Amino acid sequence: MDKHLFKTAEFAALCGVKKDTLLHYDHIGLLKPQKVGENGYRYYSARQLATYDLISALRRLDTPLSEIRDYLTRRSPEALLELLEEKEQALEAERRRLERMGSLLRETIRTTRLAQEVRPGEICLEELPAASFAVVKAPAFQEFEESVYLLHVRDLLAWAREQGSGVSAPGDIFCRENLDREEVREDYYCCPVDRETPDWPIRHRPGGTYAVLYHQGSYQSEYEAIHRLRDWVLDQGYEIDGDLYEEDLVNYTTSDDPNSYLLKLSVKIRKPEEETP
Repeated sequence: MDKHLFKTAEFAALCGVKKDTLLHYDHIGLLKPQKVGENGYRYYSARQLATYDLISALRRLDTPLSEIRDYLTRRSPEALLELLEEKEQALEAERRRLERMGSLLRETIRTTRLAQEVRPGEICLEELPAASFAVVKAPAFQEFEESVYLLHVRDLLAWAREQGSGVSAPGDIFCRENLDREEVREDYYCCPVDRETPDWPIRHRPGGTYAVLYHQGSYQSEYEAIHRLRDWVLDQGYEIDGDLYEEDLVNYTTSDDPNSYLLKLSVKIRKPEEETP
């Protein structure tokens, strides 16, 4: 017997796999032994170790065995380059998918922790950084229904997640000029984005001092809370200096009870003597 040939068990040990794996590869025509003896024993050559390494690398890239077999029957530098470029594209798509999942997890952790730290019903002043939001115009709902709302914002939410936003649901923007209406209604639904893009309308939130109310209750009850926040701002001698933003900390994704939702309402303020730049 040639000394450079290895029995199945020996070759499996060199490859770091079970013997059954090689038997299966032989059965499906993926990696057949170099030689089959008269006694039925399979023998593999040292050169086949490189072939196995290639198979193993392609399997780690989730390449189907049938696709690997097709390549091995027509192997060439051009065919390998074509296959690897396809895998590179697939890996990049998977990387983006995992990054989107990571963003969603990080944002959910942030809002859940914040919800546990704040005191519902309390109004305070906070310094908020500048931020950008992708927006969609809010329709004039006669009566708010979560299912209708979700259908209206699904394209915005899907697009924002493609851009890396980790929100589970869009927030609301109430334009400054409409905050004095007796019947306050949201003007835009919004999702935060890291950069401006021509693919979607963007509104910018300036950095500065904001009056913030953490409101616990259903979405229908937030309008009364907005009036309360607006009145507090004026009673404290401030002026409203921008739009009002609503962010969900606890919503339908984390609670079955709409009355337990926790909404962060924030509006930019200034003292009357301050000049707006």
